[in-house]
Amino acid sequence: MIRLDNVTKTLSGRKILSELSLSVEEGETLVLLGRSGTGKSVTLRHIVGLMQPDHGKVEVLGKDVSSQNPSILTEVRKKVGYLFQDGALLNWLTVKENVALPLIETLGVSANEIEERVQRVLREVELDSHGDKFPGEISGGMRKRAGLARALVCDPQVVLHDEPTSGLDPISSSIINQLVNQLKSTGITQVLVTHDMNSAFEVADRIAMLHEGKIQALGTVDEIRNSKNPAVRQFLEGEVTGPLTHGTLDGGSDAAEDRNEVS
Repeated sequence: MIRLDNVTKTLSGRKILSELSLSVEEGETLVLLGRSGTGKSVTLRHIVGLMQPDHGKVEVLGKDVSSQNPSILTEVRKKVGYLFQDGALLNWLTVKENVALPLIETLGVSANEIEERVQRVLREVELDSHGDKFPGEISGGMRKRAGLARALVCDPQVVLHDEPTSGLDPISSSIINQLVNQLKSTGITQVLVTHDMNSAFEVADRIAMLHEGKIQALGTVDEIRNSKNPAVRQFLEGEVTGPLTHGTLDGGSDAAEDRNEVS
């Protein structure tokens, strides 16, 4: 479904992704964990084709989105929903108008079908009574849900979530997690970036931990929770000292760079 092979990306002279290899299976919900600046959001942007790798290859739904072929990118993006970290709603449009934008811009469907689809996804995220409000008139949690509704309105096969619970109170976060879990029952493939361990453990089928642009640990929720990997333990326990803050793993061993195991 999604495959990144040896993806490398340098931005402003800093290597953000370093020969990153990762695959996501059809219908799976994969959570990407890691400290700020480890390449989690950059990975999402490569999956949707907003960025192209300096080296390596990215395939989504069997298509090479790293080829920079405009027709391939357009085809894939119609099947991929993207929930941006801040919701990315346009302040001068109502919630309903924001949600309708992808339909208007990409599918060219009738006005009646647009209305039906928008109302359906607003009901799914429990915002059907707020469609005529502007983003400034609703809470942060509601803006996130509106962004999710916009990501879902084209009935995508893949949904990418960039920090969906960031800045939300526990109740709003739980609502978002519940919506993610409801999507799992539909067979949609999801990749979710988060710092929120409660969210990660609640929604993930597998968890991948990034550090210095590479996967340092990969496993199920139980495998990550019980991992003896020093980097995983430091992240889960929030320790100040450890391999994630020293810049090396396992006492500086280069072998850790290619680790795809939990322990």
